[in-house]
Amino acid sequence: MNRCPAHPAWIWLAGLLLPGAGHVWVGFVASGAAVAVAWGFLAGGALVREIFRAGGAVSPLEWFLRSSAAIVYVAAQASLGFRLRAIRRAGRIDGDGLFRSALAAYLQDRLDESESICRELLASDPDDVEAFLQLALIAQRRGDAATARQHLVRARYLDDAGRWDFEIERELSALVANSTGDPGTGTARGRATAGSPCQGAVAGSTGRAGSAGRAAK
Repeated sequence: MNRCPAHPAWIWLAGLLLPGAGHVWVGFVASGAAVAVAWGFLAGGALVREIFRAGGAVSPLEWFLRSSAAIVYVAAQASLGFRLRAIRRAGRIDGDGLFRSALAAYLQDRLDESESICRELLASDPDDVEAFLQLALIAQRRGDAATARQHLVRARYLDDAGRWDFEIERELSALVANSTGDPGTGTARGRATAGSPCQGAVAGSTGRAGSAGRAAK
């Protein structure tokens, strides 16, 4: 399965700076190199003609070089977008299976294994909302309220569609109540062990939203 070797934003930036670089980064070396050479030849030719043109109107050759370089540049960005989308789609399919494994490990109290799988998901997609939620549950189970809060805040930031707003706010409120010693809400550790609302929602979800880009279902 193809995976983005870095965050898509960095790959996009590489492609913007040098058409074809993003293709090479995600593994399409031949096509990326061909695009980079073609664009470099056309843009370089147009630049040389511009430097040595002694005034006057732009020649047909210069118009050809400029327009061809622009077309190659735009086509390279569009192609990179399609390739990244295909890679993310493939990663999402595989990620669903990995997430189910992480959830199963968590429910069987294999916290280290569940955390390791979540880290693997985030290495593939740093914006995976459910992976951060699962890490928050793991931290709660271990009694690490500070780490749980960090993961919940990060999940809330990434959840553009607001799919998990209710569960995240409830868990954050529980952590605050635990830190202030409110007996009416119960401790976060106890809630996580007994089964928190966030855990139930994640376990009952049949279709993961994953990253913020996938949250708009």
